[in-house]
Amino acid sequence: MKTIVNGLKNLMIVFLLLILTFNLYSLYQSKSNDSRFPMILGYGYAVVASGSMKPTLSQGDLVIVHEETDYEKDDIITFIQEGDNRTTTHRVIEREAKHFITQGDANNAEDQPIVDEQIFGKVVVTLPLIGYIIQFVRSPAGLLVSISLFFLLFYLDTRRK
Repeated sequence: MKTIVNGLKNLMIVFLLLILTFNLYSLYQSKSNDSRFPMILGYGYAVVASGSMKPTLSQGDLVIVHEETDYEKDDIITFIQEGDNRTTTHRVIEREAKHFITQGDANNAEDQPIVDEQIFGKVVVTLPLIGYIIQFVRSPAGLLVSISLFFLLFYLDTRRK
């Protein structure tokens, strides 16, 4: 039983450290490069903000996207609309010479056409409901809780030895 508890504690420490590291990296990228969508080795993440992609994706899902050189019909992509600061994750329903038409699976209308430069990447992994945790950790209160929890777990782990 002690081994399981220690294993879970170590897993929690690693998880918190990864989240904190990525959040600090994202903050650095957004300030230094004016990047609205920080990427590491061609990968980034977004939190699904609405039910527009139901049943494929739900609000609060975390999607991991990979920057591709080309996107095809039926790919689910994350992009930014012209003049909007929020990312959108929708399906490519039509590809034309210089632009793409996207639409949420649950939507009746298609989105405004987008071009390659507006696309951050293709969805390669979906983690249901993890986006809620990420959003909390990215908030000031969540960051404080995460840092406190990390140091508490680290302190308890070193105290036992």
